[in-house]
Amino acid sequence: MKKYFITGLVILLPLTLTFAIVVFIFNLLTIPFAGIVKSIFDYYGLFSTGFLFLTPANTQQFFSQLIILALLFAFTSGLGLLARWFFFHYLIRFWERILKRIPFVSSIYTTCQDMIQTLFTTNSNSFKQVVLVPFPSSDSLAIGLVTKDNIPPLDSDSPSLVAVFIPTTPNPTSGFLVLFKKDDITYLDMKVEDAFKYIISCGMITAPIQSHPEAKT
Repeated sequence: MKKYFITGLVILLPLTLTFAIVVFIFNLLTIPFAGIVKSIFDYYGLFSTGFLFLTPANTQQFFSQLIILALLFAFTSGLGLLARWFFFHYLIRFWERILKRIPFVSSIYTTCQDMIQTLFTTNSNSFKQVVLVPFPSSDSLAIGLVTKDNIPPLDSDSPSLVAVFIPTTPNPTSGFLVLFKKDDITYLDMKVEDAFKYIISCGMITAPIQSHPEAKT
């Protein structure tokens, strides 16, 4: 009976987590605007009756969020289309120059822009190399991801440094950014996807931990 329960849990838990994440993102994108659409529904008397097992209020909430999600998708696609036009591209650059001249706002905007470009640019080498590093002490090892190498040293006599992001488990969206000497890093022959599976599963989904024959630089 225990084996059946564990097998069912292995099947059900990923589905449940996937559904929970999708619902969270759906609510995050749509709830801030749901009140506007619901007020329009109330004015025209739309969805004033229940739908299946939903109450009238829940029906309005669901369809308002669904409409908002469709509008957001259409708006994002349209914005991407307009961004390809030269004139609109010039306006975006002009707007960026204005934002970068505003104190405090410029630092936030530049940081967010650099992070997004780093994560979503296909030519970026960030998070491309899995490594083992001595963390949190020299007597233990942790899995990390190289974010930038060849960082200038603090003084001329010191070697260059490597920035490594060390994710926490089971939530890899948080972690620690630590600078290491390259000699202290062991480069692994492991895919980034396998590293995240290993971290999220708290080490239960094992992947071969082997040193890379040629360290990436």
